[in-house]
Amino acid sequence: MDPAERARRTGPRELSVEVTARYRVMRWLDVLVVRILFDIRVEGLERWPAAPFCLVLNHHNGWDPMLALAATPETPRVTWFGPKEADFSHGFRNRVMAFVGGVIPYSPEKTTLTSAVRAVRRVFASGGVLGIFAEGTVGFRETELLPFEEGAVAFAAASGVPIVPCAIVGSTYMWFRRRVVFRYGDPIPTTGTRGREARDELDRTVRAAIQSLMPKTEPRLPRRRPLSFLGDLLTGPADLERRRAQLGE
Repeated sequence: MDPAERARRTGPRELSVEVTARYRVMRWLDVLVVRILFDIRVEGLERWPAAPFCLVLNHHNGWDPMLALAATPETPRVTWFGPKEADFSHGFRNRVMAFVGGVIPYSPEKTTLTSAVRAVRRVFASGGVLGIFAEGTVGFRETELLPFEEGAVAFAAASGVPIVPCAIVGSTYMWFRRRVVFRYGDPIPTTGTRGREARDELDRTVRAAIQSLMPKTEPRLPRRRPLSFLGDLLTGPADLERRRAQLGE
């Protein structure tokens, strides 16, 4: 397979933490669109440590990656791990991610874990930030977390970088000017984490930290939700069907 075809199928390999002109333009467009459509609030950004570190978030909606880009500073630049797909030539969101770069795609069928780990280590070695949605799939309850996949804790512990927990609140159902809050918690050290038991304990610590930033009760949805179709534009049909089944829509 020629390099162009490989890049088309496996996604961008630009893992530089440099804030390029292309990145500035695309981030500006993202911030413009997202902040016009929605009311984005950020809490606890002052808790970010100096890079490198791993940013671990929950996940409610297909919009979350674009919302997160608008809720994080331009520097240090965040490199995103995922999504679990290897063809970035289809779909609006994937095409945008491929154009901007700074994404490590991973598909168990088409990408080896070894190559993904090496890419993550290059991000940390360059003084960058790795962002990862720890649940690996979309969850629809604002008060609950799905089981975490191993990646976030394993990547951070292997490089000894701290983990910054983040809860996204309000993105399960979205409409025009819907408020979505990004709450950042205190950094969690990973130095000295060795072995399965230590990683499991770290996983529980990170999970508890994110849970503490989430609401205690499910939000009541208002009757008036202008342009509510906006919230489902970037969420795939399978996830929408799963949401309907789980929440009884």
